[in-house]
Amino acid sequence: MHKYQDQKLIPGNITTLSTELTKPSPILLGNRISDKWIEELKKLEFDRLFFFTESKLHELYAKEIYAPTKEAFPNTELFELSTAGEHSKSFSNLEHMCSDLIEKGVSKKSILIAFGGGAVGNIVGLCAGLIYRGIRFIEVPTTFTGQTDSTLSNKQGINGKTGKNQIGLYHAPIFIWSDTQFLETEPRSSTRSGIIEGIKNGFIHNPEFLLELRARLNPELKFSDEETYSLAYNIIQSKLDILREDPTEKLYGLVLEYGHTFGHGIEWLEKGKMSHGESVSIGMKIAAELSHILGIISAEVVQLHYDIIENRLGFNNPLPSYITTDLLMNAMLYDNKKTGKELRFVLLEKLGKCINEEGDYLHTVDLDLVRKAIDKFTNNDAVQAKAG
Repeated sequence: MHKYQDQKLIPGNITTLSTELTKPSPILLGNRISDKWIEELKKLEFDRLFFFTESKLHELYAKEIYAPTKEAFPNTELFELSTAGEHSKSFSNLEHMCSDLIEKGVSKKSILIAFGGGAVGNIVGLCAGLIYRGIRFIEVPTTFTGQTDSTLSNKQGINGKTGKNQIGLYHAPIFIWSDTQFLETEPRSSTRSGIIEGIKNGFIHNPEFLLELRARLNPELKFSDEETYSLAYNIIQSKLDILREDPTEKLYGLVLEYGHTFGHGIEWLEKGKMSHGESVSIGMKIAAELSHILGIISAEVVQLHYDIIENRLGFNNPLPSYITTDLLMNAMLYDNKKTGKELRFVLLEKLGKCINEEGDYLHTVDLDLVRKAIDKFTNNDAVQAKAG
């Protein structure tokens, strides 16, 4: 298992990792590596490039990525998404993107470039997977979540009318270009959303990594460029440890969904007002409380969730008061991991190991017990919840 390793930062240097999937994509990780971007594109054969981003990101980093791309390859066309974040992941946007590309002459030889956060990568990746039954694309994640988590799984998708990521497919990028320079302008709340996934990887698979990560966190997220680079490198490795065991996330890889059934429900109800990471951070605490109610994990393991998530990471906002237990229960019924009529969850058996009594790492729980766990949060009784 991966042990946290401090990484020496050499600006301009690229470290190549692999997504470890059945169809692996190289991860090109570095800091201030934009001068090598054109070199990488020149290794590929294509007729046209279609560059997708959000207007704010284009203003921030056009000179770093888009401008030299357009100069080197005049057949590059810019698309600025009209909506940002999760709101962009809709059928109407997907239809517009696909139709627009076809009208502008996209071909099987073309390449789409997704420059932005996870939402940009999701919808552009899905668009690439659907057009002509699949064309190539490149992911350039600009958020901590994108660089360390969402780009590593080949999962592309949009939201349905009743839940998050309900419509999608698996489609691998040619490569993932991760420049930690882009993280310097990321809001701290967004950075926390990425780090929470690394914390989750420790809880479900690697307790030693979890405790090493905890020791390096601070609620203000005050990190040097080198510390940020090391953090990104190590959280990527913590997920790759799991993907090596199950590259398609069909069995053991499902443990990566720890806290996500609750989290996706919360995120959907919040309609973009709460980030994916913050929603999952609450979802992980509810999942820990549920495991404790079932008599499986100790109060100490539950308390460790609160300590790392709230005290060390700084994610400590309560569940919005309008979200009732019934609302969250109903939202979870449409979760994208649904396997039947019952609600099933990834739950801890102990620190670093998830329950697998039913053979697929999803555990069926009596709905009354699920309600009991959620009640601790919808009642906003934080003191009682922390006490387990």
